[in-house]
Amino acid sequence: MDEPAGKGVRPREILGVAVRDSSWFRPLEHHVYLSAGTRTPNPLRVPVGDAQLLLYKMVREVIGLPRDASPDVVLTAGRAEILVHTRGIGLNATPGVITVGLAVGCDQLPDGGSVQIPFAVGTEDKPAGLVMAAFDRPSGPSAVIDGWAESLTALAWSAIVHLAQSLCAAAGEDATGNPLVPGYLSAMRDVLILQPMAAHAAARTLKGRS
Repeated sequence: MDEPAGKGVRPREILGVAVRDSSWFRPLEHHVYLSAGTRTPNPLRVPVGDAQLLLYKMVREVIGLPRDASPDVVLTAGRAEILVHTRGIGLNATPGVITVGLAVGCDQLPDGGSVQIPFAVGTEDKPAGLVMAAFDRPSGPSAVIDGWAESLTALAWSAIVHLAQSLCAAAGEDATGNPLVPGYLSAMRDVLILQPMAAHAAARTLKGRS
């Protein structure tokens, strides 16, 4: 059970989610607009507890679940099905590694199970942009991993990327009025580090042509 917010902690909604303490969220001041390729003065250091709360919303948006829909979703591949309990999503951060936990169920797992999907990212001292390297086989019950490793890894990856993009966009706009984008995503123990920045002009041009 979560402890109540202590003295000096500022509960607040970020991206429509009630987080435990919003002091880590540092948006640009309203009169500040960044030129192409420029970073914000301070990265966002997101406590893993708040990141997990936000990730629950991100994974639902990636799947396309309406706000009032059940937290459980069934993924299908041919005649095979797997149940994903989105409310049971977990997140862990250690230096250079982010691990997403998904609670799943299927006919072979009447009591359910958990899949742990690690991604290698940069660290605070050695950022690696948005490079996220995943293992071919996450850890979890073989009944799930044998058929669903790729799909579940893609779901976890998409949710993390969506979280990074959404938080950076909420942090401000560049000089042309476009939302900021993530320059890098890194991890330290119990903290995700996101660097919002103004997109390079070439990236905006390519996006406009797509």
